[in-house]
Amino acid sequence: MRKILIALLLFLSPLSFAQEKVSLADISLKTLDNQTVSLSQYQGKPLYIKMWASWCPICLAGLAEIDDLSAEKNLDFNVITIASPGQKNEQNSPKFINWYKGLDYKNITVLLDEKGEMIKRANVLGYPFNLLLDKDLNLIKAQPGHLNSDQIKQFVKE
Repeated sequence: MRKILIALLLFLSPLSFAQEKVSLADISLKTLDNQTVSLSQYQGKPLYIKMWASWCPICLAGLAEIDDLSAEKNLDFNVITIASPGQKNEQNSPKFINWYKGLDYKNITVLLDEKGEMIKRANVLGYPFNLLLDKDLNLIKAQPGHLNSDQIKQFVKE
């Protein structure tokens, strides 16, 4: 029983990557308009990433908060979201893009990780999943579960 509790606490605690720097700067992603982009365009400020899926009700419930946070001026960090079409039971890219464009979010940056590279390199365990990259795009913090706007700001500060 003790081992189960310890394992659960470790899973629910923020994950630490202090032993080895994991750079995500070179990962290629796609925009909803099928343009290839790199995370390197976000270099210079910390980057908060919400990993999510269209089939995840907790993820969908949090999109309005991400939209509002993304619209805030004077944040000292960037905010993006990443979905992974064709990975972890997510629909394929054309279906995902068509579905997402039917939603009414104006401020969210949604990038597509079609090859699942972010999932692998950041060790994304499930959805929603929160990542924090430093100004050089090294992964410094990862945490599963939903975070509201205030929790995201705290996640970035700590």
